[in-house]
Amino acid sequence: MAIKMNFYTRSRLFHALLAGLVLFGCGSAPPSTPAGSVMANFQSPRSEHAFLVYFDQLRQLSSTELAKEVDRVRKNYAKDKSPFYQMQYAVVLSVPGGDARHALQLLEPLVKDTRRRDYSLYFLAALFYAEAVERVRLESQAQAQASQLQAHATALQAQTLRADELQNKLDALKDIERKMMQRETLIKP
Repeated sequence: MAIKMNFYTRSRLFHALLAGLVLFGCGSAPPSTPAGSVMANFQSPRSEHAFLVYFDQLRQLSSTELAKEVDRVRKNYAKDKSPFYQMQYAVVLSVPGGDARHALQLLEPLVKDTRRRDYSLYFLAALFYAEAVERVRLESQAQAQASQLQAHATALQAQTLRADELQNKLDALKDIERKMMQRETLIKP
């Protein structure tokens, strides 16, 4: 039985699950370090906790810093197509405003591969996959609504032009009628 939830409920659920995984994965908070240094050293941790901390730090980056990080991770993934780099690249693309469709392409093999399943990464990949599917669905829905709105705006503009044309014709007919009445009064003395 599928439960229908709106975007805000799903978003809250995702963030609650994300927070739960972070709290579950660590006994104490990690030492605070600058975001750039942690991301530059994010090469060997293979736990879901490390990915969640990484994701949280990515969310706090400026757009230029995020673009640099995406480029760095893309290059790492191009060199080594391991599940770790695949997951890291998907996490970088899963940041709000990222390329959710590309993240889906990266996450799908991790979620659907049943032969070599690293369960800690599998569950995290499944979580990010579900969020990316929802984002893609909502982006598609928003795009469809935007094009529908554009079509309605174009139709409204055409109707407005048609109404203006008809009003001009009506005004011209009234002017002709008024002139005809003036002639009749001039002819009938």
